[in-house]
Formats: sequence, C-alpha cells, structure tokens
Amino acid sequence: MAAFEKIVTSEGHLIDSGLMRQIFDVIISDGGEFQILNFEIGKTNQEPSKANLKIMAGDIKSMNKILLKLSTLGCVIDEESEVSLKPAPADGVVPPDFYSSTNHETFVRLNGGWSAVENLRMDCAVVVEGSKASVKKFRDLKKGEQIVVGLGGIKVVPEFAERDRADFAFMTGEISTERKVRLVVDRVAEIIGDKCKRVAVVSGPVLVHTGGSNGLIKLIDNGYVQLLLGGNAIAVHDIEAALYGTSLGIDLSTGKPVEMGHRNHLRAINEVRRAGSIANLIKEGTLKSGIMYAVVKKGLPFSLAGSLRDDGPLPETITDMNEAQDDHFRLLKNIDIVIMLSSMLHSIAVGNMIPSRVLTICVDINPAVITKLKDRGSLQTIGVVTDVGLFIHMLAEKLTGS
Repeated sequence: MAAFEKIVTSEGHLIDSGLMRQIFDVIISDGGEFQILNFEIGKTNQEPSKANLKIMAGDIKSMNKILLKLSTLGCVIDEESEVSLKPAPADGVVPPDFYSSTNHETFVRLNGGWSAVENLRMDCAVVVEGSKASVKKFRDLKKGEQIVVGLGGIKVVPEFAERDRADFAFMTGEISTERKVRLVVDRVAEIIGDKCKRVAVVSGPVLVHTGGSNGLIKLIDNGYVQLLLGGNAIAVHDIEAALYGTSLGIDLSTGKPVEMGHRNHLRAINEVRRAGSIANLIKEGTLKSGIMYAVVKKGLPFSLAGSLRDDGPLPETITDMNEAQDDHFRLLKNIDIVIMLSSMLHSIAVGNMIPSRVLTICVDINPAVITKLKDRGSLQTIGVVTDVGLFIHMLAEKLTGS
C-alpha cells in the first residue's frame, strides 16, 4: 500500500464542522490509508484544530484522486512549496493540469507568503499576476496569462458549519408543516432583522403565482432586501399581475382562469416595450404596484437573465448569457445573504457565483432543488422545503408586523 506517500496539513474547525470525518471518508473510499502524525485540538469553540496526516496509496492515480478531493476540503499539499504556474496556451484555454477553483476562501503561496485569491467563484481558473491572484472564467483568459496548475502551494479554507445552522436541519428532509415553517422563519428573521446584512433575493415567477408578491414587496419597502435577481418571467408575471390582476392568465383573487387571460403576459410585455422600460412605465403612471414597482421606486439594483423560452423579452432582460453572468456576479460582490425563492436554474447559477461565506437560504417545494445546489458545491445552503408564498408571507409578517 505504501508505494506512494504524501504529507498533508489540515487546519480549522475540524471536529465540530465534520471536516475530519469527511477527510477520513475520502481517503478510505478512494482506496488509500492514513496515519495521523500530529493532531492539535482547539481548546475553545473559537480556536481551530490542526492535523498532519500521512496519506498512503498503492498507485499514483489513486493518490492524485485523493489529494484532489482533500484539497477542496482544506488540506494543504506541499505547505512550504510555491504555487506552480503555466502560461495559457491560447485565449480561453488553460493548461491540462489547471487548478479548478472552489467557492471557499483560497490562498496561493507566492514569494514565500500566502496571497488571498480575489473574485472567488467556483469552477474557474486562478490567474497570477505579480503578487496578486484572482479567479477568471475560461472565456476571459488571454494567451500567456499565468495559470495555477497542480495542487502544491494552494490553501483552501472551507466554511465550517456554524452550530446555529443546525436549527434548520429538520426542514431539509420532508415537506414542512406550517408550525415548522414558522420556526425557520423566526430564525431567518433573526439573521436579517438588524439590517446590517446585505440581502439578495433570487426569485422565480412561482412567487407571483402563489400570491407571495406582497410579502416580498413589504420586505423591499422596509429595507430588508438590497438586490433582486431572476429571469424575464419574474418581472413579466409581476407586471401582468399589477396591470391585469392575473398570473399566467389565472385571476389571483379567485384562482379561476380569465377568458383570453393567456394573452395577459404578452400584453404586459408589450406595455413595457411601448414605454421603453419598466421605469418609464412607472413614470408615466401606468405601472402603480408590484415587485418591480417597489424595486424601481426604492432604487434597488436588479438583473434579469434571459433564456431560450422567454417571450418578448422585456427591454431590461439581458439575453446574452455571458453578459448576464457578468452582471449577476458584479452585483453579488458585496452580498452577505442570498434568499432563493423557487427558481431552480437561477438558484443554481447564483450558487455557482458566490463564495461559501455567503449564507444561502433556498426555499422550494421541491427538495431536489436543494439537493442539486449542495451537490454543485453550495454546501452553505440552508434548505427550507415548503410553499414559497407561505414562507415569504410569514417572513414579511415577522419582520414588518403586517
């Protein structure tokens, strides 16, 4: 078994976050063995632990597989060595052994010290220029830029699982009762209630369909939301509801189909396009309520990403996917909390853009959405399996008292 050996170091909240167990599981499940050379356990809940491990594997392929996985869990390989760099062979192309970034805080060893990697997001390349390192999408790379390769000289610092997040654990496995939803709402309200955190909302049109618009509007009006992200549909159906009282042609007050109501979302799009923008539709006095009305009147930034299925789309909708990604990423830079409301594609996309320090609360009636977010690497996600309209109504009631 000891044909290949490697010493790795791990430091952080190894026990209470479960990281140590994950490290052991990776080594054993991939056919390796380990020996703990040193283990210093933190003596308080704030003090980190540190472990030195010898990893043993029977072949180089198994060893590399183990080390790659351990790197994402915060294990440092070759702690004293400088990071390895290779030039990009062409625009938008990386060397075959490039290092793929994670959403965790990351450092690379340059000139004998650790430099923080800027613009963190997962599944990208790390570029070094002088004494600085930053993350770039493949499409933004230029030939000759110095790309981080291999695993040496890289330190990843995973977010540890805070104890207070355990309060949410009972919400992730089954459809929630109203009583359980109220408990989670109380906890979320505690987190965002002091308004010192910058909160982004990522929403799908289901919020409008389920009657949750008024709840979100209250949160916006009372200063609990600083950014709105979504697709063309959330804005279209919100404006449809404000102008015609329907969503997807269904009367929101009675729940009954309206004759020729299927045209209403197209009429809403046409009104915005006639006015030239949502802001212009508000200025002329046609649009007087709704989520987008509240966002514009409050002066909040928003970004709408287009898709293949869009009708219209609205003038504000960014139809170029690269531009939409860049716009979302730019707006998310200073966000502390993201609340995702029933939008699988947009939620997963945003999850890929934010570092793991950003607390993510995903609310969806379908537990598979939460599972997919976590599988993609957004392990900081708190999952709330419930009706999104009920959740946002109760959250607004708790925070605003109305």
